[in-house]
Amino acid sequence: MDSDQRTLTNSPKNSAPTAKAPGLYDPSFEHDNCGIGAVVNIKGKKTHDTVANALKIVEHLEHRAGKDTEGKTGDGVGILLQISHKFFKKACKKEGFEIGDEREYGIAQFFFPQHEIKRAQAKKMFEIILEKEGLELLGWRQVPVFPEVLGHKARECMPCIMQAFIKKPEDVEKGLPFDRMLYIARREFEQSNDNTYVCSLPSCYGGSACFMYNFAYIKFCDDTCA
Repeated sequence: MDSDQRTLTNSPKNSAPTAKAPGLYDPSFEHDNCGIGAVVNIKGKKTHDTVANALKIVEHLEHRAGKDTEGKTGDGVGILLQISHKFFKKACKKEGFEIGDEREYGIAQFFFPQHEIKRAQAKKMFEIILEKEGLELLGWRQVPVFPEVLGHKARECMPCIMQAFIKKPEDVEKGLPFDRMLYIARREFEQSNDNTYVCSLPSCYGGSACFMYNFAYIKFCDDTCA
């Protein structure tokens, strides 16, 4: 057989007709995978249109999501975007605390247990670790959600989604030096707690990709990145 071609024959797992394929490519290996898309403003301008377009991508990739037999519960979906300082400054003010200027804080995104006592213990543990690492907690924010859009299976295991805002020490440079401190705090917390998932813990510097992970039940506020 020619080294550049292979002949595919029918089999119980592959009912496709016999075909020839170049190189190592084999049509029988074709299968569905997770989908991913990207929306970019080449000028670096933060707008809600970017968020809206990202959500449209998610909607159009619904056929790539894993679902149960009922078709009501999926494996979750999310978008990744730069943090909008304007949005979070306003959102945190409603919670009763200030986050200061842009690039002067980090945001931790948590999936906490719904059990109130376990959640309080995890939050306290994180606060202790921050203090130990010379970091100051500015405040907590509970992320608005729409649980009613979920199937009953997802609602039963739905976490409590919260964000923690951490102040950058005055004697620490913005960017990587601050990120290193946040990373150490995150790893200590992860190794000290087994019932909370830390989605991300970056600082908000420059064009860095700061993370806001969202399952389908998170409410996307209309003024995000407005």
